[in-house]
Amino acid sequence: MRRRLHASPPAFTQQGQTRIEVTARPLPATATSMLSPRTTRTVRWLHLWTGVFVGIQIILWVVSGLVMVARPLDEVRGTTLRREPAALSVPAGLPALQGVEKLELGSLLGKPVWKLTDKIGKRLLDAGGQPIAISAAQAEAIARAGTTLEGPVTVTAITPANPASDWRETAGYRVEFADDVRVYINSQGEIGAVRTPWWRFYDLFWGLHILDWQDRENTHGPVIIAATLMALGVVLTGALLTIRHFWRR
Repeated sequence: MRRRLHASPPAFTQQGQTRIEVTARPLPATATSMLSPRTTRTVRWLHLWTGVFVGIQIILWVVSGLVMVARPLDEVRGTTLRREPAALSVPAGLPALQGVEKLELGSLLGKPVWKLTDKIGKRLLDAGGQPIAISAAQAEAIARAGTTLEGPVTVTAITPANPASDWRETAGYRVEFADDVRVYINSQGEIGAVRTPWWRFYDLFWGLHILDWQDRENTHGPVIIAATLMALGVVLTGALLTIRHFWRR
């Protein structure tokens, strides 16, 4: 406990010398400290070791945020590589269909087709209502017609047994160009996604940013919530120690 020195009025001895008595009086408890020494040590320990973990995560948040804003999002998604679709003419007729959830008019290499979604899944129908199965050659032609990409390609079928690592759907084709740009064609003959090398780099840091390293989709998972609460704890304990420091002065 800190003490304050108090000087009593001067007294004179028989020899005429001045004598001053100094006594120490304890300061009020509210003025010495907000926290006890033991509590202060505990708060400092929590602040230090929680700050080590949170500091690493803050570095990852800053670096991943910098990566995500380094390029325009349209460029990351490959939107700038796509061509505008051509105008369509509506087919003459379509036979009655059962269990239709969604029906859209689309285009397959310049020809009008129907894009059907029902309980079975997504399908492609010709103008007369007959199913169309996309081939590897058609997938390559769709990728070339729908983008500005050129050069040799490698076409790979995407199935549940052979899924893609950077595309969520499990039915279609991957058309990979020589510059490592991948164009995914879904079962309805559409370009489902364009994956550039920068997109994969972006996706890696997005997973680090939201602390979902596997699926990179969950922005409210337990890990990021815990990290955020720990960061808040570091801020609050730091504020408490700062207030205590200035309170004692």
